[in-house]
Amino acid sequence: MQDTAADARLWEIDALRTTAMVLMVVYHVGYDVHMLAPQVALDPFEGGWRALQITTGSLFLGVVGVSFWIAHSRAVSRGIAGLGLWRAHAARAVEVLAAAALVSFATLVALGGDDAVRFGILHLIGVLMLVVLPLTVRLGVWNAVLGACVVAVGIAMDARSDVPGALVLGFIPPEKGVDWYPLLPWAGAAFVGIALGSALYPGGQRGPSLRLLVTAPRSRLLAGAPGRYSLPFYLVHQPVLIALTAMTLALVGTEIDPS
Repeated sequence: MQDTAADARLWEIDALRTTAMVLMVVYHVGYDVHMLAPQVALDPFEGGWRALQITTGSLFLGVVGVSFWIAHSRAVSRGIAGLGLWRAHAARAVEVLAAAALVSFATLVALGGDDAVRFGILHLIGVLMLVVLPLTVRLGVWNAVLGACVVAVGIAMDARSDVPGALVLGFIPPEKGVDWYPLLPWAGAAFVGIALGSALYPGGQRGPSLRLLVTAPRSRLLAGAPGRYSLPFYLVHQPVLIALTAMTLALVGTEIDPS
């Protein structure tokens, strides 16, 4: 069934999501090299690699905010409100949280308890969609101010806590695992995305400033086709990348030592 004009996919959103996926793959190649061959002079937690990680996460979460605004506005335009509106968002949030649980289980088995993903980007996105963004979406462009405050507090925050669940807010736990994306500061990027969505997509449709984007590029890649399947891509990309990276390292004669 094709989308109606009012509910049609917006290729530029899919294209931004595809861009974030490409950046994620580049970063994870560097991360996997560091994990499989730590003797290689590549530190994915510092310098340009760290900047790439922040850019990638911020872009993903920003697109989440824009997409949430569009979906919310379109649902409201169809007369959905109250509990029904929340259920519309919750259905997608539950899918994301189920995928997050799968990631946590898989990394627990593969990496052990210390390095397992406890609250990664999928966990954050699911919580945002289920609990946080439904409460802030009505602020519209004022979400930009809220987002800036959340980022500032999160960056300045340097508190440690061993209280279960405190890592969700941004308190540094004794063991945070890999792929840690707490609400502070990362939720700020999603709030900024909602603000951008309210400014660029009034009523969930392209505003006057985006009229030139109505026609999608002929290239399916440029049109963002991969971005339509970002969740399954996220779930499978790392096992594939690790295998390809290990194979490449072996071919160039680099010793693999994932100790």
